[in-house]
Amino acid sequence: MNLKLIILLVISFTLFNVFAQEYISGEITQNTTWRGDIYINGDVTISRNVTLVIAEGTQVHFLAKTDVLGAGKDRERSEFIIQGVLIAKNTNPQKPITFTSHSNNSQMNDWYGIIFKNFYDKSILQNCIIEFGYRGVSCVGSSPLVNSCEIRFNHNSGISCEVRSNPEITGTLLYGNGFAGINCELASTPKVSESTITQNNYGVIIFSKSEPDLGRYPENDEYSKGENRIHNNFEFDIYNHSVNQIYAQNNFWNTSNVQEIRLALYDKQDNPAYGEVIFQPIFFQRRPYVQSPGVIALLNQPPVTQTPDNASVQLSTSALPRNSQFDSTNLAATIPPKSITPESSKDTTVSPIQIDSAPEKMLSYTEKRLAEPQIIQSGSEDAILEVFLDSGKREYIKREQPEYPKMYRNAGKEGDVIIEVIVNKQGKISEHRVLKSDGDLFTEASVKALLKFRYKPGTKNGQPIKFKVVELFRFKLSGS
Repeated sequence: MNLKLIILLVISFTLFNVFAQEYISGEITQNTTWRGDIYINGDVTISRNVTLVIAEGTQVHFLAKTDVLGAGKDRERSEFIIQGVLIAKNTNPQKPITFTSHSNNSQMNDWYGIIFKNFYDKSILQNCIIEFGYRGVSCVGSSPLVNSCEIRFNHNSGISCEVRSNPEITGTLLYGNGFAGINCELASTPKVSESTITQNNYGVIIFSKSEPDLGRYPENDEYSKGENRIHNNFEFDIYNHSVNQIYAQNNFWNTSNVQEIRLALYDKQDNPAYGEVIFQPIFFQRRPYVQSPGVIALLNQPPVTQTPDNASVQLSTSALPRNSQFDSTNLAATIPPKSITPESSKDTTVSPIQIDSAPEKMLSYTEKRLAEPQIIQSGSEDAILEVFLDSGKREYIKREQPEYPKMYRNAGKEGDVIIEVIVNKQGKISEHRVLKSDGDLFTEASVKALLKFRYKPGTKNGQPIKFKVVELFRFKLSGS
């Protein structure tokens, strides 16, 4: 068989696979089970009184930026609408159910997300990964159970709670979402416990008459027991834009210093029109939670070689977590620093709740993957999230400020670039990928600066280890 014929057969086979791929869109009107790889190219609706069961290890792929039906909230992106019941549940942490983008270069906002609209029956998401949507999960007057999931890299929010919804969120990891880990509006009351909320623009943001339960002390079966990790979000860990008093007690903030915690909260102390966030007492975990590395394989991307023009406009960025030791005085702040009143500074350190009698436990399914102590070793080539480092945070040795592209400056264009980064044991960047960009020139400027970053090497149990972070570059014109 000659080379020309071989090439022709390969091309024919590839085209056959492309056109033979079966996509799903439309309404599911009878009880159904999905297994294996499911491909979606338009809105899918589970009808009322119908149950869809998704088996363990199933991957649901949404064709990027496509909705062949041209319907729903977004006519250019597929939505997964649950008017009946969705049971996406499994007990095997090694075989998560995945909802993701079908693209060679997946990014935030490739598909819309999962929308729950059943006011009466509870759906279940357990051991699921939900990524690259506009909103990962939307609860519209509905109250699904979200347990041991990882919801990441969604353009707006990881979980959006709307119209008196009351989802129960436990053991879930929400990180790298463009707007918020959890968004609460229209009198929603989610109950959140034992979850990790980190590296989102806002950790939890609360509007109108919403009143999330993030933890009550002493414990009561009616309320959340807390024990959430809420820290290293870019703007605020909790932003209370409602009149309600918000309880966030018995949580872990990576510090016991009250002043540091308050700097990461926005509430009545910043604007008397809003309610207060009650966060004391704080939670101290006897054993740091662990997180499974290697959930997502980052593809190496070639360095950007084109250099943007110099610009006099300052870059405003929130990429630096508040507890970092990096001196950011040369960067413009997106939100003015919080002022601490004399009353709030009297007792800056509190005694955390001791739980020596409590059993050691893991949180989300990603953390359960490392339940075996022998898996955690210095020779591991996998990367853990920064919040699971011994220090609980990234620390910089060197950090470069990007230049504002001249073309965008002259056009008055602003925007963000969000990049996921793998840092090796020496503190150097080994891999990176762009999750979101508001312009190619913003991307080039951000990547050029990022490649000059140097981090303090991270450790886990005292041993050097690779870790991953999300870096946010915010380009904002002066006076805007």
